[in-house]
Amino acid sequence: MKNSKIMPALVLALAMALGVSAVPALADDVELAEDVDLTLGPTVIQDPGSPTGYTVHFVYRNTTATSVRFVADILLRDWENTANTTVYQPSQYRPGLMRGGGAYDAEMTDVGDGYWVIDVPLAAGANQYWFYVDNNTSLWVTDPANPPIYAPDGLTGNARRAFNKVNVPYDAEKQNFGPMAAREIENPRPDSAKGTWSYVPIQIGTTTRTLGVYEPPGYDPNRAEPYKTIYMQHGGGQDQSDWMNIGSVPVIMDNLIQDGLTEPAIVVTTNSQYLGSAATGYPNLRNIVLPFVETHYNVSTHPMDRAFAGLSLGGFITSNIINFDPTQFGYYGPWSGGVSVNNNTPNLGVPYILWGGGQWDFGLPNPTQVAARTNAFGKNLVVAGAHDFNAWNQLFTMFVRDYLWQPAVFVIDKIEILNNDIESTSLNSGNRNALTVKLDQAYNLLKKSKNVEVVDVMNDFVVQVNELWSEGKLTDEEAAGLVDTAEKIIFNVGYWL
Repeated sequence: MKNSKIMPALVLALAMALGVSAVPALADDVELAEDVDLTLGPTVIQDPGSPTGYTVHFVYRNTTATSVRFVADILLRDWENTANTTVYQPSQYRPGLMRGGGAYDAEMTDVGDGYWVIDVPLAAGANQYWFYVDNNTSLWVTDPANPPIYAPDGLTGNARRAFNKVNVPYDAEKQNFGPMAAREIENPRPDSAKGTWSYVPIQIGTTTRTLGVYEPPGYDPNRAEPYKTIYMQHGGGQDQSDWMNIGSVPVIMDNLIQDGLTEPAIVVTTNSQYLGSAATGYPNLRNIVLPFVETHYNVSTHPMDRAFAGLSLGGFITSNIINFDPTQFGYYGPWSGGVSVNNNTPNLGVPYILWGGGQWDFGLPNPTQVAARTNAFGKNLVVAGAHDFNAWNQLFTMFVRDYLWQPAVFVIDKIEILNNDIESTSLNSGNRNALTVKLDQAYNLLKKSKNVEVVDVMNDFVVQVNELWSEGKLTDEEAAGLVDTAEKIIFNVGYWL
């Protein structure tokens, strides 16, 4: 059989019109089969007949298989109207739909000589897929022509979930939806400066394990200002390789750095199996991993220059770290693992916490529970996606771009609480204005990292509130509420002074 050209456009158009992903069976027609492109792996094709503007042609070869199923987290939900519960097929794509409807599962077509093919319309960003061979759904088969780079000490066999990915461009006319356009940040750019990443050996007790380590473009081990670090934790059935592969961490970092939307940082991926006991706050993370990274790389040792985030199981690990000692890291991202941070945790008001998950994610943090963590400086982010990397890639992008190293983004919520509480008092406009001016001043100073001045202004705010209370212009309850919130800001901003 020849490795010649893509299947005829007429066949592709017919398959799409019928809502079918697999191409017609060609094994009994050698002449027609010769018209099928047998280039192994995924081939992205710009296709005017596709609802997304692109069709991906997948070819897998297995000469002993009797059946092969193509599986991918690409079913679609309505992000524009989340009240719509319909789950859409890839062939039903229209602007407003986003991946997050679960796994698409379709038989591939046997075209002879062990070649299996299927064509699927896909939209922008990293699309995850794998294979089931001979209906063995316990083994997620890696695409040998497009494999992730697995950690040498990672999962194997049935425990290893294959997260192959194919990156698809954004068609502005056919996809025409801002959230989908934003997924292009996951696509490698030919013109961007590239960082490097690898699996770095680390000794955990008597065993050699590895960390995934991303170094940003132009990493300078002698730079005067040490780099910040971002630690990313995988979920169940995953290991330290997944954030670097389907999670697209190196690509997203390269692109955000090129766009000036985040600062260069070292990203480290860890494996849950060597962190140590949760009950004692993962001592290997604290006593081995952090010192190793901070010894071998030019990174800051200050907790406020470190971030730790994880998905699902990794979200629980993140929450456990917070509960054990929130001051190990300045920023946390417990994603897709509910809300298990204790509100009475000592020093909970020191770090900044971004809860998050996908709209159709069974682990999506409950907003009421997040709001009940009144001692925390936290945000709750909901993105298009389910319990999958469709959500997690977006969360990583937004965490790094919009939240990391930006304390004012978190403190503003407490300032807004103060503004609302001031507005609800019976103070006259002059007194209200005198208080809110101080809050505006504190916020602007915080954005400039002038933390000493922020604390001074907020202390003045407390003094003025107490004066208004002593003059009978604020009730006991009003004054206590204002002082309590203001003192949380003072404690947060002043902790590391």
